[in-house]
Amino acid sequence: AAGQLEPRVRTWYNPERRSSDFLIPGLMVVIIMVVAVQQTAVSLVREREQGTDEQLAISPLAGWEMMIGKLAPWTLLAFAELAAITAVGVWFFALPLRGSLGVLALGAALFVFCSLGLGLVISAVAPTLETANMLGLLLSILPAFILSGFAFPLGSIPVVLQAVSWLFPARFMVSISRGVFLKGAGIDELWPELAALAGYAVVVIAVAVLLSARRRR
Repeated sequence: AAGQLEPRVRTWYNPERRSSDFLIPGLMVVIIMVVAVQQTAVSLVREREQGTDEQLAISPLAGWEMMIGKLAPWTLLAFAELAAITAVGVWFFALPLRGSLGVLALGAALFVFCSLGLGLVISAVAPTLETANMLGLLLSILPAFILSGFAFPLGSIPVVLQAVSWLFPARFMVSISRGVFLKGAGIDELWPELAALAGYAVVVIAVAVLLSARRRR
């Protein structure tokens, strides 16, 4: 009849409600974080247990040169995973890429530094390989799944867990990834998340360096 209203629900940025459009940008973050955090922590602790860390310590290499050599493979692997997941998502799952690849790459670079720094912190405090493995899983997989907005909207989890989620970089990278892919967001919209990742990277790497120096002494 005339004058009646007909409600219609519209889903912004994913009107077809395809699960792949929602999951793939977040899955990218989970995979990168697990590889960067756990493998960095485990590999460095394994070097310490096998004694190769002491051999490198007496080598003519500077400390920063050794650190770059240890972290470069995981950095390159993380970016290879980013490129592969993006290509598979766009070509095989028709994932929209509405934003700038440059902004996505910048966010990914900062996120990789955050994750590598977290792995370095674990390697500095873990006494054994088993401990490093467990801490790596605890601080990478669980936060990336539960406290990042990947599987559950952050607004639907308890307030305490929402506060805890600020301690992990995955929540910022999920916002960046979904913003670039689905919303076409650029630096003007994503600068708070980018700034948070940059600050997080500086702090966690500084903490890792201090802990590693204290452990060597």
